[in-house]
Amino acid sequence: MIDERVEAFLADVLALEGEDVNAIREGVRGALADYEQLFRSQEVNRRMKEKAAHAYHALCRARVVQEIRLHKGTPTAEHLKLVLSVIDGPHFP
Repeated sequence: MIDERVEAFLADVLALEGEDVNAIREGVRGALADYEQLFRSQEVNRRMKEKAAHAYHALCRARVVQEIRLHKGTPTAEHLKLVLSVIDGPHFP
């Protein structure tokens, strides 16, 4: 099942390809925060909001890894590896 929010996140981070490294990092962090907030707000059960945010990170990470495999050996794969490092890096509130 394709989650439109995860696909939108992927489209946003792919659109950053070709930018300088700092712009990419900031863009990925911004997209992560925006879509995390969306996941939280769309979860109706208050006690599940935190789990929804964690699930979102896992879904985005898995989707980026899948795209890296699809684009192996290309500049897009290298870009996505940087995106993955931001996803896996320290999270800022």
